[in-house]
Amino acid sequence: MASDREITLGDVGRTIWRGKWYIVIAAVVGAVIGLLLTFTSTTQYTASSQVYLGQATTMMGNLAQTAGTNPLTAATILQGDVVVDAVVAKTGLTRSQVNADSDISVPRAPGTTSTNQPAIATITARTGSADTSIALANAYAEVALAGANSGYAKVQQTLQNQVRATKSDVAALQIQANRGGANQSVVIPELASLRTDLATAQLQLARVQQIEAPAVVSLAKSASSSSSSGNRVRTAIIGGLIGLLLGIVVALIVGGTRRRGASAT
Repeated sequence: MASDREITLGDVGRTIWRGKWYIVIAAVVGAVIGLLLTFTSTTQYTASSQVYLGQATTMMGNLAQTAGTNPLTAATILQGDVVVDAVVAKTGLTRSQVNADSDISVPRAPGTTSTNQPAIATITARTGSADTSIALANAYAEVALAGANSGYAKVQQTLQNQVRATKSDVAALQIQANRGGANQSVVIPELASLRTDLATAQLQLARVQQIEAPAVVSLAKSASSSSSSGNRVRTAIIGGLIGLLLGIVVALIVGGTRRRGASAT
C-alpha cells in the first residue's frame, strides 16, 4: 500500500515545499518578534578593562606559580570578598551589584597546559548605565592592580635596597683603592667581587621590573549597547532562524496530516 512505503528525502522535500508559506510566515514573525524584543527589553551597556597580573619568578629567573597569577585560580581570587569590598568602596555600588554586574576571566594561552605563564585578567561590566559600566570596569582594574602590586612591591623594594647597599660598599672600597696602601691586594679583589654582585643585583632588578611588574593593559573608555543596530540585526536574524525551524516543523506536521487523510480516504 502507498501508506506503507518508506518516506524518502524526496517526500520530505516536497512536503516542505508545499508548506513553504508556513515557513516564510514563521520566519518573518520570528524576526519581527526578535526585533521587537530589542526595543522592549532593558538596554545593557558593556565595558571592559584588562590588567596584567604580573609573573612571579625564582632567583634563577624561572617562571613560578602563585595563586594570584595562576590562570586557574586568579579569577577566583579577584572575585573574593576583599577585592569586591574594595570595588564597592570605589564605586558606591552594593556588594550584590558588583557581583551580579561584573565578570572576571583569566584565560590561558591557547594550546598551553602549563599554569606558569603570564596572566591577563579581563574585567567585563554590564549594567543599565554606560557610565556605571565604565566606572565599574575601571575601578575593578585599579583594585586588581593594587592587589597584584602589593606582593610585587615587596620584591622590588628588597632588590632596590640590595642595589643601594652594594653601590655604597663599592663606593667605599673604591675610595680605599684610590688611596693606595699595603692592603691593595685585599681591596682590589674585593672591589671586583662587589662590582660583580652589583651588576647581578641590577640585572635581577631590571628583570623583575620587566617581567614581574603588574600593569593596567587597558581601561574602559566607552561602553557598547545591547540596543545598537548591530545587536538588533543579530537578534532579528536569530529570531528569524528560530521561526524558520518552527515553520519547517509545522510544514511537516501539516503535510503528514494531509497524507494520512488522503490514505484513509
